[in-house]
Amino acid sequence: MKRQLYQGRNVAYAASIADLAAMAKKRLPNFAWEYLEGGAEDELAMQRNRRSFDDFTLTPRTLVDVSQRDQSVSLWDQSLSSPMLIGPTGFNGMLWPDADRLLSSAAAQFGIPFCLATLSNSRLESVAQAMQRYPNPNLWLQLYLFKDRSCTTDLLNRAKHAGVSTIVLTTDATVYGNRNWEARNYRGFKQPNWRNRLQLIARPHWVWQILINGLPRFSNLDEFIGKQADALQVAAWIESQMDTRINWHTLSWLRDQWQGKLLIKGVLHPDDAKQAASIGVDGIVVSNHGGRQLDVAPAAFECLPAITEAIQGRCKILLDSGIRRGTDILKAKANGADAVMLGRATLYGVAADGANGVTRALTILHTEIDNAMAQLGMTNLHHNGRREVDLISRMDNPE
Repeated sequence: MKRQLYQGRNVAYAASIADLAAMAKKRLPNFAWEYLEGGAEDELAMQRNRRSFDDFTLTPRTLVDVSQRDQSVSLWDQSLSSPMLIGPTGFNGMLWPDADRLLSSAAAQFGIPFCLATLSNSRLESVAQAMQRYPNPNLWLQLYLFKDRSCTTDLLNRAKHAGVSTIVLTTDATVYGNRNWEARNYRGFKQPNWRNRLQLIARPHWVWQILINGLPRFSNLDEFIGKQADALQVAAWIESQMDTRINWHTLSWLRDQWQGKLLIKGVLHPDDAKQAASIGVDGIVVSNHGGRQLDVAPAAFECLPAITEAIQGRCKILLDSGIRRGTDILKAKANGADAVMLGRATLYGVAADGANGVTRALTILHTEIDNAMAQLGMTNLHHNGRREVDLISRMDNPE
């Protein structure tokens, strides 16, 4: 039986990421909620992402002293308090004013990396400055490659001066996904239809925040589009400038341009993983873009074992898409991932209550990992421990 989710206003009472999602849905206007929650076409890839985790179980070991537990991990020379980081997501300012800075500050406070999106609403330098208030900040930057390569080299130079440690190249979004929910909610390019505009009457708090802070801009692209361009003009420029010609030679070029850590995001096939490793990337992100791009794509978690086998430890492996529980993170670790990237899980938090919501989301996941480790008989996460897992179909285990 499905339990009733908490839908009040105090995020301290949210017991799960699903509770934060319910709170976010209640606060956001419909088109903003569907931007956060929606996927491609029939949203089957999104459903597969969740189902793949649900079908995987972890077998506990008993009579193990678990009085001392440590969920910290290392990525290269980077220490993480937990095997997770906040991944790159765009247009977060529509969910909460200055959301990117709030997400980055929460990540730094928790001792995990934050990956800023190229299409963030907060400028790279301001996010770096916000993270400097905390010890050992770890800022990453996600990169799209546009037709104008000077845009890329400019971002890389700014990233270097801002102290970015890691670049993450997204490769699975050179063409915009077929997102049917947009056709239902917008009239023209990115303009909510009248039904969605009238619904704003029921969301006065969200409207008031937007009026005070103004429409969010993609400020990392100011030098190329101009500070006076509004969000709609910038979005049109981005769609027209996305480079569909990128290939493995492009990745080699980027590897030559950037001396820090380099990851490639959007890998689902083991042969692609091996090719990336041969070029010298430091890591790959196994991802189907949260089910927002290709609806017939497999779940990222399903692809993880084959990619882990193909890589053979030559580079780090991260996973995103569908993570909603701390136990999902443990399952990813058990199947070969070094860490996971959080997307919607922390966005539900920031959309529910800004900084307080992000902190609550990270606290929930951290607590769930710790609780599960104790029950599984695990004292640390310094090994993947495939021997401790057991794959069982839901059909075989209907209880």
